[in-house]
Amino acid sequence: MTAFASVAVLATAAFFLLPPAPPAVDVTTRSIVVDDAERSYRIASPLALPEIAPVVFAFHGIGDSPDSMATYSQLDRLASDHGCLLVYPTGLNAMWAAIDVDPETLDNNRDVRFFDAMLEHIAAQYAIDRKRIYLTGMSNGASFAQLLANVRSADVAAVVACSGPRPRALNDAQHRFPILLIVGDDDLASGSMQSDLDYYRTAGHDAELIVVRGLGHEWSTQHNTEAWAFMVDRQLSQ
Repeated sequence: MTAFASVAVLATAAFFLLPPAPPAVDVTTRSIVVDDAERSYRIASPLALPEIAPVVFAFHGIGDSPDSMATYSQLDRLASDHGCLLVYPTGLNAMWAAIDVDPETLDNNRDVRFFDAMLEHIAAQYAIDRKRIYLTGMSNGASFAQLLANVRSADVAAVVACSGPRPRALNDAQHRFPILLIVGDDDLASGSMQSDLDYYRTAGHDAELIVVRGLGHEWSTQHNTEAWAFMVDRQLSQ
């Protein structure tokens, strides 16, 4: 092998070993007051923001934060690659009000009201596509995303729930919504989420399930592309 060829091989190998470029997004943290409490959210805005942008709300798990979820989920790259706004709300005490809920009073749920306020706050800052508002979440955040879709089914185009089962206390949603469930086969939530698939399909929802071999209670970054494809193919009809 010539010296030139050796250099070319080394350069090629170095190219493939380089880490991917960071997502091309602007990241800021915004605060709003909801029910006399200051609430915050992290928003990743693509540098190439489309004229009317879809919005993905990503709800972290118990003990997580918007920054930690952005790191382990790598969802900022969706904003960079596909031109959507990625919003990571901050839960009170690092969790979401999705446990022991009263289905008759969900409009007064503190985190549902937070979502309502965030959506209007974001709409005042960006031109957003109201037909393409998407929800995702991890663990407790996934359970809350399903609760939120249930009570705001007229506003949510699709849901991707990772490692978090449907809250059992919920009534049927007024409108059916598409939902993708993702869970590892080593996750304790796996059995519940497989039952959730049967529930959603029986109730008339467009529902799919991905069971990831060898995965425990964690986010499956390898399925971010599938999650985005599932969401982007759905939008509200009116």
